[in-house]
Amino acid sequence: MRRLVLLVVLAFAAPAAFMVGVPSAAAAAQPAQQPEAQEPFRPSGFWTSPHPAKGGAYRYRMMGIGIGLLAITGYVMWRLVKKASAERARRIEK
Repeated sequence: MRRLVLLVVLAFAAPAAFMVGVPSAAAAAQPAQQPEAQEPFRPSGFWTSPHPAKGGAYRYRMMGIGIGLLAITGYVMWRLVKKASAERARRIEK
């Protein structure tokens, strides 16, 4: 069964792996355009602020929020695993 699943995954993934860097027919049919003046890259503002952070405060605040969420998630998972292990041990003893 594992070999069948592996074969199916590879059958779908292999063509995509070989198509990397190959231009599509639509891109090849378009005439070459002159490069326009590029604007400096700015984030969208959805996840990040479009304004630069003063002294890196924005990045550290976001990093602190991420670490806090990671700690809460880790604690909850630790408790769930501990509870499930205790319950399983109780069932085995019976």
